[in-house]
This record gives sequence, C-alpha cells and structure tokens, in this order.
Amino acid sequence: MRTKNITKHLILGAMILTTGNVVGQATVPSNVASGPTDFLGWDGSVTNNFPLQVRHDGPYPIDFYTSGNFRARINEKVTYGSLNGFTNIPADGFMLITPSDHFFNFNPKGPFSRLHLAEGEGDNAQAFGYRLWQRNGVTFTGNGDQAYIGQKYKGNDNTDFVVQWSTAPSSFQLL
Repeated sequence: MRTKNITKHLILGAMILTTGNVVGQATVPSNVASGPTDFLGWDGSVTNNFPLQVRHDGPYPIDFYTSGNFRARINEKVTYGSLNGFTNIPADGFMLITPSDHFFNFNPKGPFSRLHLAEGEGDNAQAFGYRLWQRNGVTFTGNGDQAYIGQKYKGNDNTDFVVQWSTAPSSFQLL
C-alpha cells in the first residue's frame, strides 16, 4: 500500500515537470539565442504559415519590458473613471510608450489616446489639455506639457485634423 502511494506521487511529480517543458517556445535550451536560426516564440516557415499572435485573453493589459524596466503597455478593454475633469472614458487598445513606469504614479494609470508617448520622469502624465475627442491620434506628454496630433470626429462624415498643445493650465492652444 505504501509503495503505491509513493509511486502515485512520483508519477504526479514527473507529469508536472514534463508539462512545464511541453509549453516552452524556445528553439534552444535555456532560451539563449546563439545563432541566426535561434528564436523565441515563432518562425515563418511553410509549416507555420499563419500570423503570430501576441495576446492575452484575460481582462489585463499587455506590458513590455527591456533591461528589467517597463517600456510599453497596450490596454485591455478599460474605461477610465476620470481624466482632466471628463468621466467614463473608453480607452480600449490604447498604447503607451515610455522609458519608465513613472507614468503610472498619476491617474488615469494608462494612455490617453490610440498612441501615447510619455517622456521621462517628473510630470510625464500631464492631463491638462485633454479633451474627449482625443482618441484616434498621438498624445505627447512630458516635462509638465501635453500635446495631441490626430483626428477630431464631428459626426456625419465630418472629421477635422487637429494639432493641439498645452504647456500649463493658463496656456491652452488649438490650431
């Protein structure tokens, strides 16, 4: 009886260890690429003739890191509670690129438009100047300033191209 119990645990342990190795995507042991044919995750051969998908099917963003530091985020399906006095702002699929995670010290803790470039430390999440129509374009924040270049949809196939910037609460510009 005791032998059966030990055998069961050994088989279970071996299965768990084997399963961990089955899901690996590296072409070489230890995920260390040492040649031009080594890759992590995908090759474009004839047998793999379908698109690579980077995905997360759960309700979470996709974050990117280099050198152990945060670099970018693609939002999940999310609605911000508040941004520059506006409420209930849908931000699904918005992307943030920044050299640090300092951006997340401010609310909302995510990008303001389809592409948001936030520079460095300090007030790199300047919300002043943001408007609800700033969706399909590029937001720039850093050094306490904010700008947006993109489209402003007015309905009925009426769209304007907008260049907007704000440097402080007392100086808001719209071209």
